[in-house]
Amino acid sequence: MKKILSLFVSVLVLASCNDLELTPLGSLTGSNFPLTDNDAVAAVNGVYTANSELSSSWTYIGDAASDATQFGEAVTGDGEASLALLQYGPSNEVVAYVWDVLFQGITTANAAINNISASENISEPLKTRLVNEAKFLRGLYYFYAVQAWGDVPLILNSNEGIGASRTDVDKVYAQIVQDLTDATNLPEASTFSGTDKGRASKGAAYTLLAKVNLTWGQTLGGDNAKFNAAVKAAEQVTGYELEEDFNANWSSSKRNGKENIFSAHHVLSQFALADGGNHWTHCAFATTFDDKTPHVAIADISFYNSFDDRDQRKKGSYAKKYTELSAQKVSTFAGTQQEWETKEFTLPRYRKAIDVENIETTNNNRDLDRTILRYADLLLLKAEAINERDHAPNAAAYDAINTVRRRAFNKEASPAAFDLKAGLTYEQFRDAVREERGFEFVYEQQRWFDLARWRILVKASQDAGKNAKSGDKSGSPAKAKNAELKHYRFPIPQSERNKNPKGLWQNWGYDGSTVSDNPYQGFE
Repeated sequence: MKKILSLFVSVLVLASCNDLELTPLGSLTGSNFPLTDNDAVAAVNGVYTANSELSSSWTYIGDAASDATQFGEAVTGDGEASLALLQYGPSNEVVAYVWDVLFQGITTANAAINNISASENISEPLKTRLVNEAKFLRGLYYFYAVQAWGDVPLILNSNEGIGASRTDVDKVYAQIVQDLTDATNLPEASTFSGTDKGRASKGAAYTLLAKVNLTWGQTLGGDNAKFNAAVKAAEQVTGYELEEDFNANWSSSKRNGKENIFSAHHVLSQFALADGGNHWTHCAFATTFDDKTPHVAIADISFYNSFDDRDQRKKGSYAKKYTELSAQKVSTFAGTQQEWETKEFTLPRYRKAIDVENIETTNNNRDLDRTILRYADLLLLKAEAINERDHAPNAAAYDAINTVRRRAFNKEASPAAFDLKAGLTYEQFRDAVREERGFEFVYEQQRWFDLARWRILVKASQDAGKNAKSGDKSGSPAKAKNAELKHYRFPIPQSERNKNPKGLWQNWGYDGSTVSDNPYQGFE
């Protein structure tokens, strides 16, 4: 996947767009394009590009807008800092950029699916595989979009898009499930070799299908059929294991390791930020890995302190000290001041952003991959889905979560001693899974989406600013006072609404919305 990234950009240019006035991938269609197998591969390679382009911006959506992360720099305009402070609106530039990238990816996927399917020039089974890869990616991009905005335009053909209206959430989810179901016919990841390693696979399709069904079921307020579908999909995933060393998941030398199911790939020194370099790493550390203020930092120290010191995820997720290779000295990072507190104290940085095997000092010159799906996620999704379906945990649910916990404590003499106790109620097991996901997925762009599907998004941000203890917390993070129910969805970008105000109505609670009824009754 690394070398084929160089093909992404040229293909993407043919399908680039800044809004929903979408254009087909090139001017050749049907039986005369793609002309060769290589053309078809290049077309699908272009569909992967949106993954790489999202690696930094998705941090502000998935982490900074949650309870866990704050912006470390001065607030200027409606951008990254506004997301972290929950002061964003329809003109937020990051939200608009993410919308553009996702629908750009969807457009490119549609063109690849339509043109490759119709072509008489592509050999089988390559045609089937490539179409299913594009369907997997279209499903992924629509899953991102439906979680972020709710109703979104459902566009499935490369000649559609102009004036498209928002489509009901359930119809969008149904199409995602159909795309991912088709994608379960992809080969297993183990069959790919060389530059094809890292492509969408059967395991990735089933894992994402499990996540989609669980989220859809929770969106509906508790749908056992969807929870059962999530469990059944999770049970189909084979061939993956947890890395014994938690840190191995963020090592350039162990790319596409045994725990990795699907990632966004980056190429060291090959491209600028927009098409290759991974700015996600720079967001959590200053450019020179010193004690300068980063773009994002943890919102407070309490969650960090809640880790058991024996849990390898604590040091695997956070760095409190870092050796500066140029000066051979250790720096302790000073935390940024909170808005409601004048006292300074030390805050750790996100360690997952560091590839210690390949240190680079320019913003975009990083090739650390952004993990999207890994086996630990699959195990915790399975445990959660079983508990939601049966309203109680069973042996398989316990085994799934305890497998994750035993890896966390595998430096101890008896990792099994850290298993969850037997006999937990539905609520107790639910809370245990939620806590475990918090420990496991620090700075992996999952937190906002987890809190939203659990319907505790506002409560989590407000709780982060309460019950401060001297020496333990900075006081109430600024976002605590700004959290509102409207934040369960991001605003439709105003730049899009200006072109299509009737089809792209604004989400409830934001400027320009005509939706009068609160859709989040009962949410916390």
